[in-house]
Amino acid sequence: MATRKLTRWQKAGALVPMALLVTAWGAALSSNGLANAADTDAESVPDVPATAFGDPASVEATPGIDPRAGAANAVSTLSPNGIPSAALYAYRRAESLLGRADAECKLPWNLLAAIGRVESNHGRINGSSLDTDGLATPGIYGIPLDGRNGTARIDDTDGGKLDQDTVFDRAVGPMQFIPGTWSSVGVDANADGVKDPQDINDAATAAGVYLCAGPGDLSTDADARDAVGRYNRSSAYVDLVMEISGKYASGDYTESPNGYRVAPTYTNRSSDQTYTQAERKKYADKEQQSTSKPTKPGSGGNGTGGSTGGGSGTPGTPGNPGTGTPGTGTPTTPGGGSGGGSTSLGGVVDDVVGSNPVTKPLEPITKPVTETLTFLEAQLTCDAKSGTLLGGNLLNPAAVKAYKACMATYGYTV
Repeated sequence: MATRKLTRWQKAGALVPMALLVTAWGAALSSNGLANAADTDAESVPDVPATAFGDPASVEATPGIDPRAGAANAVSTLSPNGIPSAALYAYRRAESLLGRADAECKLPWNLLAAIGRVESNHGRINGSSLDTDGLATPGIYGIPLDGRNGTARIDDTDGGKLDQDTVFDRAVGPMQFIPGTWSSVGVDANADGVKDPQDINDAATAAGVYLCAGPGDLSTDADARDAVGRYNRSSAYVDLVMEISGKYASGDYTESPNGYRVAPTYTNRSSDQTYTQAERKKYADKEQQSTSKPTKPGSGGNGTGGSTGGGSGTPGTPGNPGTGTPGTGTPTTPGGGSGGGSTSLGGVVDDVVGSNPVTKPLEPITKPVTETLTFLEAQLTCDAKSGTLLGGNLLNPAAVKAYKACMATYGYTV
């Protein structure tokens, strides 16, 4: 394996261990009254091995990605999904610590953040969230690594101390370390006296140590890919991490509050990655039909009143505008079709859905963003068909049932 010139104390086999030297330096500064907050970080600078670790850090595919959304939707929602402030601090601090421990590695914070997103959505899977100190609460534990569900078989290595399982190992914490690897790479990055994989501060810095071990400049795509490939030996995993890392580097993220869990990613059935490609196509066809299938316009009713005058006529079935002469009565109850009624609500719904063959006043707005309005269009169509339009008949069980059945035909469950 190719190596680079080792200029670091810990990789050159210095006689004085780095931790002792840093501690002595900190004590000297303190004795002269010069110690400051930065010296606390100095005590947490990790040791980076000259040789890459042999075992992977993580073995599950993409535990932090909602299976319904899949990789594509996970990437498209990076910014609104956000990075908890505790996690963002941990990633940036790990970059700083590794920069001091191994300047040649050039580890960028966004690479750690991308791994954190894929592994646990920044500590927000399985009902957990990060508290203000960066601790995953109540804790993140992966599935048993028993050789099933596409996992490797890894018998217990920690007596259940880290993963609460005395039979098989489980990945633990926001960066999803397997206990055997954590025992080699775990660090106490926040100097609280505990090497805790559930603590995003310890876990992010330990992930940085793992990535920087051995040769490589992680500011380059090739070396970064090699390092991530050691972390988790899946080409799909590497591709996703690198794509997210690039997005984070370009600023596609927001800082979100600590302590908040993330709601499941909503996606319609045509985009639901848990369905087969054929099933997604079937639902996509139905959704397309909901925006293009013509419906028969309603017919105007008979009435003696008009749009400007109120007669005593009974409103007709919503349909095309009446063509009669406006009535002159007192404006109380509007009349319907032949008495000169106004444009029918049925016609408006047809226009919104894009099925009216004559007038489509909203088409310039709706056509470019059909995908985002599909659900709304289905609602309008089914409201009109079932008689629940504008909540006018929501107390009628038959109408509500018809509305739900209609929405189901377009692939939506309500």
